[in-house]
Amino acid sequence: MKKLFILFVFIPLLLASCKKDPEPQPVEIRSYVVITSLLKEAFDVSWDVDGVVVPVDQEYGSRILGAVLLTTDTEEISFTAKNADSGSLIESLLLTMDKDTYYLIVLYGSAEEPVLAIQELETTGPYTGEVKFQFLHAATTLDSVDVYMGGIEAEDREVTDLSFTEFSEYFEVSEYRARNSVTVTIHGDAYDPDKEILNYEYNDLILPNTSYLSVIAYASGDPLESEFKLWLYDLPTQ
Repeated sequence: MKKLFILFVFIPLLLASCKKDPEPQPVEIRSYVVITSLLKEAFDVSWDVDGVVVPVDQEYGSRILGAVLLTTDTEEISFTAKNADSGSLIESLLLTMDKDTYYLIVLYGSAEEPVLAIQELETTGPYTGEVKFQFLHAATTLDSVDVYMGGIEAEDREVTDLSFTEFSEYFEVSEYRARNSVTVTIHGDAYDPDKEILNYEYNDLILPNTSYLSVIAYASGDPLESEFKLWLYDLPTQ
């Protein structure tokens, strides 16, 4: 039986009143997913979730938020990525999904060498006034990196020697440090301006009491693109 994939979109709800008592509704068993595409290709990506086609194609750098209706509290669900133009298979895998659990899926690399990373999301929010981060290295041509926040001294280094395909551990920093600066460099014993890759200052878009996934990837899906970008995505918290 095909599973129902619910795409979260912002549409107004129509409210209707009724004097009759509503019919009891069956209890839904849901699991949630956040899908991000950073596949370095000129085409968009289409998704098939356990036989159900997601009704939107995914552009480079965009994400899809949705829910899967399960028949039991734990169920194995397939996620398949395809070339939206030709329909050819990019990558597919099975994910064991649990009730009321959030999962992160990131597609990156290239069509010839795709990486489909899946992990369960940690939905506990940061302490009051803090900002919670997790970094992913998704740039195939980039060596391992370090990430500094709030400065470039040794005590400002939050991520050390992060290699391609690796996720960092979750960590929290003060709102001031996160907004002040985020600097990505090639890994080294100490900050070296000649190894700096990306630098962001006065980051007004970063909000306190929020969790983010930060992905080091390319600025666009153009196969010839060589410029790097730090993509920032807010994550659901409970």
